Amino acid sequence: MARYIMKRLILIIPVILSISIIIFMFMSLAPGDTASQLLGRTAKPEEIAMLKEKLGLNDPLLTQYEEPL
Repeated sequence: MARYIMKRLILIIPVILSISIIIFMFMSLAPGDTASQLLGRTAKPEEIAMLKEKLGLNDPLLTQYEEPL
């Protein structure tokens, strides 16, 4: 029984990783801009650019996925 549980626990690692990657990709492909949505419609382009830099939204997708906020 312990062997079965260990096997299942080891198999859950790639499943969680795959789900995490799929959700991240869907979020990055979603229309709209995260920084614009956070700041609202009255935000100036300079403010949006600063927030994008602060959040790392200008970085490549792989870097964004690896680095937590």
